[in-house]
Amino acid sequence: MAGTALALLLAPSPAYAHLGHCTNAEAASTIAVSGLLAVLLFRPWKKVSSLSAKITRLALPAVLAIAVTATGCGGSKTSTSSSQHPASPVRIQITQPTPNQTTGPDVTLVVNLIGGKVVPAAQTTVKGSVPTDQGHIHVSLDGTLVNMAYSTTQDLHGLKPGQHTLTAEFVAIDHLPFQNRPTAAVIFMVQ
Repeated sequence: MAGTALALLLAPSPAYAHLGHCTNAEAASTIAVSGLLAVLLFRPWKKVSSLSAKITRLALPAVLAIAVTATGCGGSKTSTSSSQHPASPVRIQITQPTPNQTTGPDVTLVVNLIGGKVVPAAQTTVKGSVPTDQGHIHVSLDGTLVNMAYSTTQDLHGLKPGQHTLTAEFVAIDHLPFQNRPTAAVIFMVQ
């Protein structure tokens, strides 16, 4: 038992400390600690009568150590700040179409940005921090992304009759969302 306690103290970060993606050192320490524990549990040095029992006593510690490592270190890396940007101070409003407006099959979406600026398509790469007041507008119709607009107006053609929901989201210049996801939506009817 003292050997197990010593192994637990000496291991830098075995899988019991966290779940998810492990570094090589963490994976090695996890497999070493779990392998040592498995050896202590199954005692492969004890004499057994059959060949299959000998193989089992030798193989089980290795299988258990690999299983513990795969379980503890097999997760994906945690998401980083590159998948989402900090909050943006920008507010977005849809000024056209208006709520409950009845339109024809061709609609012009007009948005108003407060505290922000839509930048041209050429400005989509970022070096360093992302400006939180510059970006593009992602336009969704009934929950489906239909356009990545580089202006505050967007023409939509051939809409089917019935009720529709238009959503406009202000996103960073690399098209990733801001933490607070500045969004506006409007419900309207097409005849």
